[in-house]
Amino acid sequence: MFQKILSLIGLGALLIFLQVTIFNHIHLLGYATPLAYVYLLLKLPSTTSRTLYLLLGFFVGIVIDLFSNTPGMTAASLCAIGLITPRVFNAFVPKEKGEEVLHPSVHTMGAKPFYLYAFFLTLTHCILFFSIETFSFFNIQTLLLKIVGSTALTFFLVFVFENLHPRRSKMNA
Repeated sequence: MFQKILSLIGLGALLIFLQVTIFNHIHLLGYATPLAYVYLLLKLPSTTSRTLYLLLGFFVGIVIDLFSNTPGMTAASLCAIGLITPRVFNAFVPKEKGEEVLHPSVHTMGAKPFYLYAFFLTLTHCILFFSIETFSFFNIQTLLLKIVGSTALTFFLVFVFENLHPRRSKMNA
């Protein structure tokens, strides 16, 4: 358990570092920006309390806001994601898994449920983040392009991060 906590802390530090140094400077066609830090909230175990989701979302969000000059936008959107993540996870977890503690991944949930879970939360985060950033629906086409482009790019990064983990053989499981 302690090893899992350390790996999540390391993942969080890595995602924050990558976001503020690399991903914040990527704007494909002026619209799509990867928001890779949402992957950290996706990977929290099923037993994580909603309070911890909120605190972690706020902490990660405020750190990214400080380095990105986006006052409170990331913190607000990640807190909202922290509120809904446990319920969304329960909606997508396979029923045969029952009450066991799950660490969300393709290997524990299956590919389709995990990617649906990741896509739903990524899309929700992008909608919230860019709606707060724009704070207006005056130019809806630009807002939709940012949401769709950033969701696609972020989901692609989630897919890449998820497939970077080495697969455990059945003998080691």
